Amino acid sequence: MTNPLVSVVVTTYNQGQYIEETLASVMAQSFTDYEVIVVDDGSTDDTPQRLASFKDKIKIIRQPNTGVAGSRNSGVTAACGQYIAFLDGDDLWHEDKLTIQVNAALAYPESGLIAVDGVQFKDEKTILSHTLFGGIGELRGSFVTGNFYNRQLQSNFISTMSQVMIPAAVLREIGASDPRIKLASDYDLYIRISKHYPFTLVKRPLVSWRYLPTSASGSLDRRTIRYHPEDIQVLKKSRRDADTNARKIINKTIKEKYHRVARQLYDYGRRDGNRGYAILALLNLLRQNPGSVWVSLYLIGLFSPNLLAKYCGGSLRMIRDMVRRGLKFGLPT
Repeated sequence: MTNPLVSVVVTTYNQGQYIEETLASVMAQSFTDYEVIVVDDGSTDDTPQRLASFKDKIKIIRQPNTGVAGSRNSGVTAACGQYIAFLDGDDLWHEDKLTIQVNAALAYPESGLIAVDGVQFKDEKTILSHTLFGGIGELRGSFVTGNFYNRQLQSNFISTMSQVMIPAAVLREIGASDPRIKLASDYDLYIRISKHYPFTLVKRPLVSWRYLPTSASGSLDRRTIRYHPEDIQVLKKSRRDADTNARKIINKTIKEKYHRVARQLYDYGRRDGNRGYAILALLNLLRQNPGSVWVSLYLIGLFSPNLLAKYCGGSLRMIRDMVRRGLKFGLPT
């Protein structure tokens, strides 16, 4: 039997109530030259029983819980396809997702990653976002291919790995997902690929990314708060072998992320019941970067009474504006 063109790697952990619908969206694909590998990362719910109903339509790997990076690595190791398409165990694919994505990969064979667009949804009636290409601006044309390395160093514009297909040869060259990075291992992988290969982006809504407050990403109000510190960890890792221009971009992005997450934690901590969480998170940020003035100021602000904090908020905005003016005119900060 010849190897399939595409290996679909589905990773799941305690997603029994969604896994059948997820796999049904794969089985309904108009493209048929694929295999399905499901990595059950130590589920303790009824996921094994639900997977059993698919019988020989899927290959199942069961392993102790290692996290999403370890799950993806297990799936990639077992894959036989020329391309690896990833899918989280609670997301859904449009029936033409693989057909369109494979056509894009064949049209742009130099690409190291092919990503499609989609929507984020809460339930059948609630769409939270109409694009999964975050913060990248308007994409002209159905297919956009190019060097996105510098853009990735500014932020991860791919929302979910369920959008992504990568040539197996690229993964062998670049290396596996880093299991030391719990939440942002996909961002680390994208940066490593984009450094050496162009990306191809398909502006078609072909993925439905399910929002669950109980997922690894967390609730919406904590999601960016949780991701920013790991994004900084990824950027610091990327900085080790970056050239001079990339280092400048990385350093600028890290400073901005420290400021942004510190402000978000401050705002979050001012709401009822969130102060303790915010203080601990700010202390962790300060341990990562003891010289961060912004983290220190927002931490002090959280320890202040509300009236003083209101005054401090105005002072912080004044300091922020002064810093921005200093940056504009090339002054030291």
